[in-house]
Amino acid sequence: MGKKRRGKKPIDQSNTISKKPHDLRRWVIASLLAITFFAFANTLSHGFAYDDNTQILQNDLIRDISNIPTVLTTEVWFWRALKDKDPNEEAGPSTPYYRPVFSIYLILGWHLFGNSPMGWHLFNILMHMAVVYFVFLLIEKLFGNLWLSTISAVLFALHPLRSESVAWISGLTDPLLALFLLPAFYFYILYREGGKPKHLVSALALFLIAAFTKEPAVCLPIFIAAYELLLINQGEPIKRRAFLAARYAAMFLAVSLVYFVMRYFAIGFVLNDQSFTSYKTIEILMTTPIVICKYIGLLFWPVDLSIFHDTPMVKSPLSLRFILPLVAVAALALALWPLRKATVTRFAILWFVINLLPVLNLGTFQEHFLVQERYVYIPSIGFSLLIAYGLMKLPVERWVEIGIRRTVQAATVAVICLLLVGKTLAQNAVWKDDLTLYEHGAQTASEQLMSHFVLGHYYIKLQQPEKSVEELEKVLEMDPDNMVAIINLAPAHLQLHVKTMDRSHVKRAIDLCHKGLSKNDSIAPLLDTLGHAHTFDTEFKNYERARALFARALALQPNLFISNFHMGATFVKEGNYINAIPFLELARQQEPKFAESYKFLAYAYENTGRTRDAINQLSHYLRLEITSADAAKETEHLEALRAKLQSESP
Repeated sequence: MGKKRRGKKPIDQSNTISKKPHDLRRWVIASLLAITFFAFANTLSHGFAYDDNTQILQNDLIRDISNIPTVLTTEVWFWRALKDKDPNEEAGPSTPYYRPVFSIYLILGWHLFGNSPMGWHLFNILMHMAVVYFVFLLIEKLFGNLWLSTISAVLFALHPLRSESVAWISGLTDPLLALFLLPAFYFYILYREGGKPKHLVSALALFLIAAFTKEPAVCLPIFIAAYELLLINQGEPIKRRAFLAARYAAMFLAVSLVYFVMRYFAIGFVLNDQSFTSYKTIEILMTTPIVICKYIGLLFWPVDLSIFHDTPMVKSPLSLRFILPLVAVAALALALWPLRKATVTRFAILWFVINLLPVLNLGTFQEHFLVQERYVYIPSIGFSLLIAYGLMKLPVERWVEIGIRRTVQAATVAVICLLLVGKTLAQNAVWKDDLTLYEHGAQTASEQLMSHFVLGHYYIKLQQPEKSVEELEKVLEMDPDNMVAIINLAPAHLQLHVKTMDRSHVKRAIDLCHKGLSKNDSIAPLLDTLGHAHTFDTEFKNYERARALFARALALQPNLFISNFHMGATFVKEGNYINAIPFLELARQQEPKFAESYKFLAYAYENTGRTRDAINQLSHYLRLEITSADAAKETEHLEALRAKLQSESP
């Protein structure tokens, strides 16, 4: 390109307002960043939630900086295989996510913040603020309009959909991606404006880092092609624009080959693998319109936000779930078509559509999680620009007879921002901890099976069987043959029996086990639960039957520690202490944190004359269960054993 063309502004800025003094610009930027911080400041007191508990607190791989070479050559969840002490247990990666930059961030974050959530949350806010600044900078560079860039940035910054990406520590993947992707495009604009090679090198380098951060980065070459073809150089012949589009997009595609080669080396495939999802192509195509409608709906009306947006695959072209969304998408496209004439709206729509493409690769996602609020973090920049442009163009002075146009516009934007801040602060509070998040999800998405299943399973972890039973029974009401719910609900009923001594819960557990085993008689956990049900003092008690079921479970799954424990505990109840000890010792080795194994071992040792061993096991039990209901009783028991040992000493 000649110098004359290089010196030309990348996008026509004839509609811009007059330039503002630098002090006003600095004040605007400072205010923008301040309100962004305020909108998310309530997350600083939050703890870890959702995947934070596994991705950060249980991830041994992030504990050592020397593991950086490992994260460069493995998928993001590889640490789970390491935790099982057998990385080759599975034939391939457990997920299709290759994100080494995110993993490196976790390593550095652990060394900076450790298990203190405040530092992690603060960094999330600061990173989002940096992205907001780049959104402002990019739009200002493209269109030269201070107010357009300010309104766009503030709408992007404060939208409640940002909560999932900012209030949730592990949701940082999209802001982290934007932190490299937006500057990459910004430097590309500088290169196209001035032709300096250093700007192109910077753009390509930042794009490469972005690609290693999260998969959607690879859409940038597509957008650059559209940018060259449809946004700038509009006075050039179409062939010239097509040549430039192919030329510059090819540069970025060439750089992305480095990422794709590394990705293939790390996980064995480039895009996706059928081992993760098995949707039919036609089903993906028919489901795409409803997914698009859901995202647009969430952007325009951000209510009932949660981690649950269940979107079952559309199976038939005659389904209203296909026809109505398709009509809606077509109608929206027709409504937006006239906006193609304005460069601002054309840029906004292209940015939104192209950056939404990775989200529409539905074959990558599980059916219950096809739609997630964080997935539109980067596409929503285009949405925010479109709304900002609309607000600036609305003839509000015709409807409201107050002041000048700018005053009315400012008041309108202020009201919208106030509403967004209020909703965002409220949505941030949802991410306080796991219980708050899951209870909110079950309340907001009460018609969705997964919301009740996740909450019910978490109540089991909290040892609240009455609540877990309530939630899991709702799951079975929606899906009577849901095997996972049956497997979790049956033992929850037994826990509730222990708490209430209501025998109907034992009957319900047995019925659930029989129902599940009638569909598949090789499910070890169900065999174990059914055996456990036969050990309670009810009309269903049958120790011999219980042991036979435990034996079947262990034959299918020898490492099922709970069956080893139940077998040993059943022998203890029968008074067969010699046979109980091997099973209880094995259960203790398999799951050292399971306190009941120590207590039953103490009884077995006591009744076989091993008083000192009984004292050690009961002491360990009390250390693990110092607040348990029987702590006082077992403390007295421990003192009695110590007195007995002392009396036995010569």
